[in-house]
Amino acid sequence: MTKFKLAALALFAALFATAPARALCLFNCDPPPDAASKIFENVVKQKFDPEAKLVKFEVTRFWRIDVEGASNKSVEYYFIASVAFPKGANLDCKPTEGTDGSKTVKAGCSASTYYSTTIQNQMVKERQYIEPGKTIEFKDETRLDDTSQGWKGQDGNIY
Repeated sequence: MTKFKLAALALFAALFATAPARALCLFNCDPPPDAASKIFENVVKQKFDPEAKLVKFEVTRFWRIDVEGASNKSVEYYFIASVAFPKGANLDCKPTEGTDGSKTVKAGCSASTYYSTTIQNQMVKERQYIEPGKTIEFKDETRLDDTSQGWKGQDGNIY
């Protein structure tokens, strides 16, 4: 091998060893589905209960978003997930039942049984009661935005 080839190979090896993996990504550089799973799990634990257990996570659709001219590149994962709540969640939000069968919900709590972690307008913003031992199925989505540090999830972490 000539000295030129050896020098070029050494330079390439040095650049490869010191460059961030993201800088070398040429093909299939999207965040993996396990990042979407981790984001969802983090948000569920923040919104509902830190001891919630992710039972199932299945990606149903993946969507690339590249807004031309806005320098905004994102990906969205749509999924179905099941989460077990051994201790329940937001127990102080349990509705009280009246003698006529009506239910009264405390201020700051929601009576909705639609559970979501998405950042879009479908999300129930008030705290929701989940009875102990219940498993909830979520049909939801999560978005990751491309930043200079990596893919940022809606949980605020970089993936």
